[in-house]
Amino acid sequence: MRRIGVISDTHGYREVIDIILEKTRDKHIDMWLHAGDLGDDARYMATKTNVPVIAVRGNNDRQRPLEPEEQLIPFEDTYIYMVHGHKIPYYNRIQELLYIGEAMEATLVVSGHTHYHASYEGQNCLYVNPGSPILPRDKSGGTFAIVTYQEGKFSVKFYYMNDL
Repeated sequence: MRRIGVISDTHGYREVIDIILEKTRDKHIDMWLHAGDLGDDARYMATKTNVPVIAVRGNNDRQRPLEPEEQLIPFEDTYIYMVHGHKIPYYNRIQELLYIGEAMEATLVVSGHTHYHASYEGQNCLYVNPGSPILPRDKSGGTFAIVTYQEGKFSVKFYYMNDL
């Protein structure tokens, strides 16, 4: 079993990164994914953890050309497609992202941008948006996710900052 921490839209609030990393220390995270609007947060996370941190650039990261806009990440026997998602129209957004991911043979699609946590099981692909742990646009109090990969299948669990 492998576990992937998934976070997005932290907008430079390092205090929330510290809280999340501390509270997930016992979860045995194998890798962190940051789906954009991160500032220097991914590099900061990499200094605080001993696992890979992979990130994409969001619409508020235009000045940061270091992260790509999208990534196709080899993982075990499959792929993870990650994009911030700000260039995808809101209408049919999840279906469009699943279509793109499945076309790239990914079985997990990760995006951010909306500040709403969501997941959707497509035909051959799981979509996950972790929401924002610091600036949620709903009444969740902020969220992030842990995705588990076991026996060739991804599953997701959301964590609420108010419960940590």
